[in-house]
Amino acid sequence: MINDLLTDYDRVCLTKKAYEGLNVGDDFVVNGKLIGRIVRDVYAQDGMQAYVIENQAGRRDEVTVLFKGSSGLRNGNATTWRDEWLNTNWPIFVAMLTSRPKLPSALKTASSYLNKWLVEFPDAILYIYGHSLGAINAAYALANCRHPSQIGAAYLYEGTNIWRLLTRRQRQVAGQMRHKINTYVDIYDPVTLGYTATHKMVGKLHYVDSLPISPIKQHMWGGYRFDDQGRLLEKEVDSRFLQSSQMQTRFLSGTSELAQFLSGKDEYRVSDWKKITSQKLTQVKDRVFNQTFLKDFEGQDQKLRKEIDQLKQKDEKDE
Repeated sequence: MINDLLTDYDRVCLTKKAYEGLNVGDDFVVNGKLIGRIVRDVYAQDGMQAYVIENQAGRRDEVTVLFKGSSGLRNGNATTWRDEWLNTNWPIFVAMLTSRPKLPSALKTASSYLNKWLVEFPDAILYIYGHSLGAINAAYALANCRHPSQIGAAYLYEGTNIWRLLTRRQRQVAGQMRHKINTYVDIYDPVTLGYTATHKMVGKLHYVDSLPISPIKQHMWGGYRFDDQGRLLEKEVDSRFLQSSQMQTRFLSGTSELAQFLSGKDEYRVSDWKKITSQKLTQVKDRVFNQTFLKDFEGQDQKLRKEIDQLKQKDEKDE
């Protein structure tokens, strides 16, 4: 299986390609390695996006499913703003803060498609990839997988922990495949909200040994580092991770006001949301975020950022 031969660096590059212009019928190549041919390009009405890559060259068919993440606040148009942020990302965030979560339809759509492809490719082993919203969709789809034996492995990057949104049955299914699902978490990326205990998550934790940079670059793998063999630098859970978890626990348990504040999106037109969201976030910062882990965490990293800058300056002088 070609997926089993990829390095950590290859897998990150593979997942990044979801943000490129991909076309059905094209070969899907990562760092000179042919993964297969693109056979499906799905853009569902609720914004769920995924690609299916098939490889029939081996002894057994191999299918790679690549769930696409959201286009982002900076690059989204009116459609992506509605489908990805208002209808999916926003409700997931609100659901994390409430005791009565309402799941976005994109998660259920991802589940339906994954189970459909498992039936459509009955003799194939499937490998699942996803980043950000794509990781969230993939995690939920895996928790609803009807044929776990067909899943070869999954690689999920920088998504929110949806464990608290799952039913007991879904947690059992995810637990059966825990050893196959690799979940990568950079604690400096605020999108990776909710990882407060390593056993309460979809998959096994890969704690990235990252460095703090700007938020957008951080979310787009900017803090990831690799050795000469393409292996990702990781570390064991340490006091820094536990501290982040404690801050997030306080944040999630004390923000019912924020959940109510964010849940009234239907009263606005999509075209108004960029302006209104900016106004709302300013109010959120004043009302809630002054006491959250986000501000605390950022403040505690100022010293580390200075040390990193000093090291960079030293390296430049040495060169």
